[in-house]
Order: sequence, then structure tokens, then C-alpha cells
Amino acid sequence: MDTVTKIAVALGDVAFAALGPLGPTAALFVISALIGAAMLLIWRYTSNQKAIAEVRRSIAAHLLSTRLFKDNLSVTFAAQRQIIRDAIRLMGHSIRPMLIMTVPFVLVVVQIGLRYEHRPLEVGESVNIQATVKRDVSVMEAAKELRLPPAVRADPRGPCRVQQQHTIDWRITPSEAGVHVIRFGAGDAAIDMPLFAGDDFARISTCRGGGFWDRLLYSAEPSIPEASMFESVAILYYAKRATPILGYDIHWLITLMVLSIVFALLLKPVFKVHI
Repeated sequence: MDTVTKIAVALGDVAFAALGPLGPTAALFVISALIGAAMLLIWRYTSNQKAIAEVRRSIAAHLLSTRLFKDNLSVTFAAQRQIIRDAIRLMGHSIRPMLIMTVPFVLVVVQIGLRYEHRPLEVGESVNIQATVKRDVSVMEAAKELRLPPAVRADPRGPCRVQQQHTIDWRITPSEAGVHVIRFGAGDAAIDMPLFAGDDFARISTCRGGGFWDRLLYSAEPSIPEASMFESVAILYYAKRATPILGYDIHWLITLMVLSIVFALLLKPVFKVHI
């Protein structure tokens, strides 16, 4: 997982560095167009284009027959049955390209989400950071392992320690803009977690460690060393990033999906792809 994450993050950093001058909204349009074109190319070279074209022609022919012979119920029903069979065949031809597209599409969407899902904290804005310790570790002892940089302060009334759930929660607040590295532990077992503050368009990981899906979907950080007393670290409740489109704040994933489909349909005649 670390190798996959490292490669995906490096490629994502390069891509967004190139798109940086466009701004977040314009960059999302460009990314959507590229994804639409990539989906078309994958579809073209992994599907049976000849068979799809034949099924499409069959559907068109039987639709025409339902119009021409609408007064003949037997012909109409036979044509409708064939249309249903052709639709099922068309779905069958779609399975292989859809499966092939799934893995790269998920990896790309994860990299986009790391940048569009959350915004950095404002200076003075507080957030919770939660550490989960291993079952044989005392939360009282683990709570002493937090190391904050000078520009980040913790609520003096904390942390909140729950031994039954093996969790420790701190309320922390940055006093300056920038990337602040929060450290848990020391030596080879130390865990660093970046906290972002300011107005930069940053790649934000909300967790480090945890289960497979947490590591895949929400983190660009490496796994936690085996020697560490911690199982995971999560920064909770980063605010959602706004992505205004034509005056409306639409979630970035909806925007990405809709625009990718639109660009794919527009480019379909150019790439001569049968879908």
C-alpha cells in the first residue's frame, strides 16, 4: 500500500503543480476533460467495438420497426423483446472496460479528493486530533507523547482520554499560516502528521494509519511503524472546501462525474468510440 500511495501521490503532485496557475475551479474542468478522454481511450481498446456497434445497429433497427409497424402488435412485441435482449448484450460488453477502469479511476479520484474535499484551517480555527493506541498501551502514558510545533497550541483542558476505546483527543489551534508538523512519540517510532493552516490549495490527509479504506481514501501519509504505540492518527473535522460553479457550491465529486461524462460524450465522435 505504501508503494502505491507514494507513486500516486507523486504523480498527483506533478499534475496539480502543472495545473496550479489555473485555480481550483478551472483545474477541475481540465481534469474532468482529461478523465473523459482517458475513459474513452480505455473503453475503445478494452471493449469489443465491432460487437457493440452491431448491437447498437440492431437496437436502432428494432426501434424503427416499432414505429413502422406500431399497428401490428406481434411485430411490436417481438421488436421490444429483441431490444431488451440487445440491451442485456450491451451491458455484457461493458463489464470488461468498466472493471479495467475501476482501479485507475479510484486512484485518480482519491488524489483529487485529497485536494478538493477539505480546505486548510484558518488561523485561530480549532480542530480535533484523535490518536488510537494499541490495546496493551495506557492512554495516560500515550497522552504524554504529543509534540506540538511552536505555532500550534493545545486546549489546556485536554486531552480527552478513553481507555475503553483506546483513544486520545486533543483540541488544537494554529496561530500562524503554514504546514505544521505534529509529532507523536520519539525516535524511530515517531509519527509525523501535517496540519495545514492558511489559504493555500493543499493536499490534505485527514488520517495516518487505520484500516485499508482509510489509508486508501483519506491519506497520503506512509504507514505507521510497527514499533509505535499508536495504531492511527486522525485530524477530525477539517472544513469542507467550497467549489463554486456558476454561483452554486456543488460538491467536487458530482462536478467531476458530470463533467467527465459530458466531455466523454463530446469527444466520442472524435475518438470514434462506440459505447
